[in-house]
Amino acid sequence: MEKFINLQLDEIEKQIIKIERDEKNEITKSTQILTFFESKLEDLKSFIIQYDFKTEVEEILFFKEIKPKIISKLIYYISVYKIEMNRPKGSCSTVETYLLNELDRLKHYFERNIEMYHYYRTGCTHFDKIYFLRNRDSDIPVNIACFYFERDVRFSTGYDYKIAKIMANDLLELYIKSQLVKLKEDTVTEHEIHTMFKTRETWTASKTDLAELIYALDTSKCINHGNIKLKALTSYLEDVFNVSIGDIYRIYLEIRDRKGSRTQFLDCLKDNLTERMIEADSDNKKK
Repeated sequence: MEKFINLQLDEIEKQIIKIERDEKNEITKSTQILTFFESKLEDLKSFIIQYDFKTEVEEILFFKEIKPKIISKLIYYISVYKIEMNRPKGSCSTVETYLLNELDRLKHYFERNIEMYHYYRTGCTHFDKIYFLRNRDSDIPVNIACFYFERDVRFSTGYDYKIAKIMANDLLELYIKSQLVKLKEDTVTEHEIHTMFKTRETWTASKTDLAELIYALDTSKCINHGNIKLKALTSYLEDVFNVSIGDIYRIYLEIRDRKGSRTQFLDCLKDNLTERMIEADSDNKKK
């Protein structure tokens, strides 16, 4: 048994590490791992059903330590999959509330199974023969299982699932807390971006240049498909660029009265951009 189990554990660990490394999306990652687990558990179940444990100690070892170690990973990735599938869209506060509720679920499971937690965490052994030896005449209740493997008395004692669940919940607690930490980092970034947009940048060209740009945008219907009044557009850009234009209608009349080009600023923008592109083309040729 030891050789077969070690081979199975080794394959499982290697495949999980590979998927964790190669796949970043948690839902896809969990799906791939669960698909892999399905065949491995079938192999393990077939082996155990046919295997005759040499001693009660060996059987207890399998159902108390070895099988829970494997099943805990299955329960963990099922839980991660469900959490990510049901994760709400919305603000960081909304997601935080959702994740905290998931943590509360773990707490409630702990409270309902506190005696088993104590038995597992303190390394007790006095009920091992009751908890971790199969009784083929027993009937494992439906509500104890999350998948059909746990109801087959040839492959389960019922309590091995509880130990696996405890181990999975420990992993899940770490996962949820890591997601909360990441969420706080995202909240900081979100705040920085919001602050950046709230900071008004200052227009450093002339007010006449800005007036020329405003009239060009208004005439070309670049903002809201033209569904904005000139006065409202002017007020908006004054706020964005931290400048007060004054009487834009008077400035517009002055622009119209220019000799030569009446779009000096727009011409300058065009020339500067064209020159930048020419320089970029030249630099690329040198490379």
